[in-house]
Amino acid sequence: LVAHSRARPPARALALARARGGVARMGNKPRLVCAKCASTFKRQAAQSTRFCKPCRAAASAEGETLDDDDDAYGGVVLGFKRANGDDSSGLERGALEGGGKRAEAGGSGGAAKKKKRRKKPAAPTNAKSDPMCLEIVNTLDQRCEIIDATNYEIKMPACVETIKASSVVAVDCEGVRMSRTGPVTVVQCATRDAIYLIDVQSLGGRAFGDRNAGGLRDVLESSEAPMKLMFDCRMDSDALFHQFDVRLENVMDVQVLDVAARRALGKMIDRVAGIVKCAGTHLTSAETAVADDLKVRVKKLYAVEESTLWADRPLTDDVRRYAALDVYLLLKLHEKIMFDLREDKDDWVARTLKESSRRVLAFRELDVAVEQGVFTEESTIAPTF
Repeated sequence: LVAHSRARPPARALALARARGGVARMGNKPRLVCAKCASTFKRQAAQSTRFCKPCRAAASAEGETLDDDDDAYGGVVLGFKRANGDDSSGLERGALEGGGKRAEAGGSGGAAKKKKRRKKPAAPTNAKSDPMCLEIVNTLDQRCEIIDATNYEIKMPACVETIKASSVVAVDCEGVRMSRTGPVTVVQCATRDAIYLIDVQSLGGRAFGDRNAGGLRDVLESSEAPMKLMFDCRMDSDALFHQFDVRLENVMDVQVLDVAARRALGKMIDRVAGIVKCAGTHLTSAETAVADDLKVRVKKLYAVEESTLWADRPLTDDVRRYAALDVYLLLKLHEKIMFDLREDKDDWVARTLKESSRRVLAFRELDVAVEQGVFTEESTIAPTF
């Protein structure tokens, strides 16, 4: 038993300890007192804790047997010299009975407590090598179809039928400084099993078709299923309305849904979040890593190519995946947040839909166009709903 007391032990206990192989005044290392000659010695491996080496050798030469049974005397007694000169001497076990929980528990009072090791932060997920990230990229490649002037007649009807059969469809737009004046060049639509990149630059108004003709326009303008999932629909709605007279209906803005989910937890939310941050809040580390990686790489191309990226054809692999990822994430975010709001005691879903309808009209009814990337401070404030 190793015991350590901050206060000077009673004289009687010290005398008892020395008589039974106790402690001596010492430096930083523990020493023992020989029970026979009272000299101090350092304990060596497999050596008696009661008698020094010379006494043991002399007893052996004279045929004397020394009693090395530590347990008969309450165990090993150790101590340390304090910096102020006092002996923080240990007491043998019998003297410590009832002297504290430490001794009873058999703990080491003189031993320093083990420092709690700080948990190392998890290494960031590498989107280029992590198996889950590579699986997501592979999924984007397999599901993605580009519809342009070369295959419009064959693929567009199948695309519209697939969307109509779904309960929700994720929708996004890309363009060159896209706004009511900056051209829309790509519209992305995604269901659970398919992702379509519709080349509006190649197709023009044909991409949407005439009203009541059963084309994409009718899907986007329908107040019934499927529900359109969009992320900050204000700019897209403005551009589609002023360039192609597309009037979005039945939209759920997932950016607003994210605000609702966090407010449902009692958090004070005063700013809206971008899609990568939303992914970090609600989705897996792999999905977040892929989103962050593609966003960083493609946004670098924006600067190099002076924002004409979405007008270049053919689309590069990274640009195609970037476009597909936006709608892929919208479906994932909607599914996860709706699960989190499954009880929805405060009608957050209904409030989100109402705010989304207001957002559809927010930019398109302005007298002055709002340009992409030139949002005002006010436009980043989380809506009150």
